Amino acid sequence: MSSFFTSSDKIKVGQTDVSVPSENGLDYRPGGKIDLFIPPTSKFVDLSQSRLKFSVSLSLPTISATSGATRLQLDAETGLHSLIRSIRVFTGRKTALLEEIEGYDILTALRFDYETNDNLRAKRALTEGATDYDPASRGTLGTKKTLQQNCVSNQYFTKQTGTQTGSFTASSDNDFQVVKGELHLNTGLFRNEAVFPALLTDGLFVEILLQDARRVFRQLDSVNRHRRLHLNPVFHSQNGSDASSSTTGSFANAGTTTTLFCTRDNNQTSVDTCPFVVGEKVTLVSNDNGSANGSHGTITQIEQVSGAAFGQSKTKLTVTQMTSNLGQPIGRGLSPPYHIVSTTAEDAGTYDPTYTISNVEMIVKQIQVPDGYEASMMGMMKEGGTINYDYRSFTNYRFSQLSGDNVANIRLPLIESRATSILCVPTDAKLYSSATQISCSDTYIISNESVVTASDVPQRSSRSGLTGISDELQDYQFIYDGRINPSRRVDVSKISSKKSISQQWCIEAEKALAMADIEPLSFMSFQENFFIGRALALGKNAVYDARGKDFNLQVEYTGANSQSKDKLWNNYVSHLRRLVIKSGNLMVQR
Repeated sequence: MSSFFTSSDKIKVGQTDVSVPSENGLDYRPGGKIDLFIPPTSKFVDLSQSRLKFSVSLSLPTISATSGATRLQLDAETGLHSLIRSIRVFTGRKTALLEEIEGYDILTALRFDYETNDNLRAKRALTEGATDYDPASRGTLGTKKTLQQNCVSNQYFTKQTGTQTGSFTASSDNDFQVVKGELHLNTGLFRNEAVFPALLTDGLFVEILLQDARRVFRQLDSVNRHRRLHLNPVFHSQNGSDASSSTTGSFANAGTTTTLFCTRDNNQTSVDTCPFVVGEKVTLVSNDNGSANGSHGTITQIEQVSGAAFGQSKTKLTVTQMTSNLGQPIGRGLSPPYHIVSTTAEDAGTYDPTYTISNVEMIVKQIQVPDGYEASMMGMMKEGGTINYDYRSFTNYRFSQLSGDNVANIRLPLIESRATSILCVPTDAKLYSSATQISCSDTYIISNESVVTASDVPQRSSRSGLTGISDELQDYQFIYDGRINPSRRVDVSKISSKKSISQQWCIEAEKALAMADIEPLSFMSFQENFFIGRALALGKNAVYDARGKDFNLQVEYTGANSQSKDKLWNNYVSHLRRLVIKSGNLMVQR
């Protein structure tokens, strides 16, 4: 058996970009399906240089007495990729399934969280709808750097300048912007640099299933009290005065106000750096525990005021009447400080924003081979020649675990003959409402933030269902082929305690990522996107035959009912596949 489809740097080839529009509609909404067909007339294509191109617009629910405004965006790290739930790639007539990535968004989040640096983040922000860090939106109270606080140069909504009086609404009113992106799809075929012979597979059929709306929206960290409270604007006073008395303009207990002045902390120095919008519902919370206090008001105007009475200029929020129920006066010079936070999603109960995808097309990189090359290849095929096309892919073996199962044996019936590693991502299995997902009011606690005071304020996840959670996991081990791997259980209690990182876990994770063709450039997301990894082979061309090896992952949690969340384990097995083409027949070997 021989392969005649081999590449050579001595063969001169031309390249052409060809647009392939979607086949089954013009606009697509949450839960919908996009069909794309790369025709056999494309003959030879470089899928690694092909891109999925589309536009997306976000829109809020109808603003009412119970539903306020707030800025929303897609996931800061994965951007437009977060809209894709799964991808399937077939031969042109759908006679053979070449690849299926279930939990595409989860796998992509894992790749982008660990294969990342400032340059990659900036590139993804330019082309793939991710969010880049903007120092103009930085925190000044010692809060951790976050990509999800950019309110100045964020591509999802229009920058505020000057006094704001009109309510923030939807894309049709130019508050949200239409975001255009070109995605290099995170699948084996679309990351493979070898030229694909589309003429021998009757082309390719790509089926993309879109994610539900409740899973994709994010609120700015700088308005959300459950994310990074100390990044939120700090309440100064009712009148903005910097008079010598520390209590001037304070908000008295049982008092009322229609004005909230912000200190200049957290870069609140102009309207354009203010994270709030007109129509947003807000309240005041103490910075030592984040508990809500007093009534809620709706912002009717945002402006920057200056003058002798104000000292340095200050951001002023005009709100509907708010009543204090704090038990003490609050304001400049008084302890503890209070933050202004959004309650738009939390107050609404039901809060269902949506998105629309349009102008979908695949930009296919078509390769022009030299004269005679195609004829020679086809002639050899007619004589019984065989084409072997190798590519890396992932199979997702899912497993559900209840929070009360403190010891779990996750059995994985692997069928991959050339496996390289396994990446196990335990995601929060609870399906939150859009209001809860956006507000993060009941999501997983990633860590505890202690910045301004000695008190810890829980930081909750805004990426539930997308990223892995450690959730009091103490240790794990793999058992396969009659052996324990590694020989000792891997302790991850430091990660679960939210205080440190485990050395052995880090070593195992790094090897597993590398063997899955994910370059481990950063481990900054080890708490926000936790996973368990195991390299099944080591070396550039090494593989492991996982068939019939009785593959198991054993995990152990602490104490009775120590876990806070039910979990859906997404276990991605990285492996090599081979498309075999002979005598007009196709076969996919795993």
